[in-house]
Amino acid sequence: MTHEIDPTTPLGKLVRDHPEFAPIFEAFGIDYCCGGDDPLERACADADLDVRTVVERLESARSDDGAGTAHDSLADLVDDIVESHHDFLRAELPSLERTVRKVARVHGDAHPELEEIESTFLEFVDEVTHHIEDEEENVFPELEALEADASLTDADEVRIREAIAHLEDEHDAAASLLERIRSLSDEYAVPDDACTSYRNMLDRLQLLEEDMHVHVHKENHVLFPDAQELLEEKAVSTP
Repeated sequence: MTHEIDPTTPLGKLVRDHPEFAPIFEAFGIDYCCGGDDPLERACADADLDVRTVVERLESARSDDGAGTAHDSLADLVDDIVESHHDFLRAELPSLERTVRKVARVHGDAHPELEEIESTFLEFVDEVTHHIEDEEENVFPELEALEADASLTDADEVRIREAIAHLEDEHDAAASLLERIRSLSDEYAVPDDACTSYRNMLDRLQLLEEDMHVHVHKENHVLFPDAQELLEEKAVSTP
């Protein structure tokens, strides 16, 4: 039986259970990644949206195959995050940085906001580059080891929980930088005098933000909660 979507359900859980909801939230401008703990009805109220209209759109897109955000283990989910999102960032950011610098240099006089877009983007690149290196070299191996190692000291648990909290703070910081770029670019609006490179930059910045939303959602609302649940289980089983 298909049940109507409950407006009190947190956004992150809705997208975890139904990844097909993500593009709908994007279209409505609803933050389901860093704002994923908010219930749908509150997010709609904050965005001045009719919750009934949003629910109807979600219902029309809902797949009831029960797949959700499927993964067999923390290791599988880590692999998916690295291959789908970290590798995308490594491939995309250097090229996009060149385009952002070029557009700011060529069009900066006519569009002074480009200088701040450039500086904000460079800050984002520095932030996210160090972030994914830390995840892959330090935190992700710890999370994968949770499934393989039955032993867990109190110090281990504290260290992992602190690492997760730190990563979530960095997610908020990266999201804020991308929100700033979106605001500065007037929601990625294309100016009348925009050249091909300018249009390309805006398209890619928007794609970058949308990919980061999915990326952060997978970590904040799938990987980290699963890891914390496993921590709880091991803490109970450890004498």
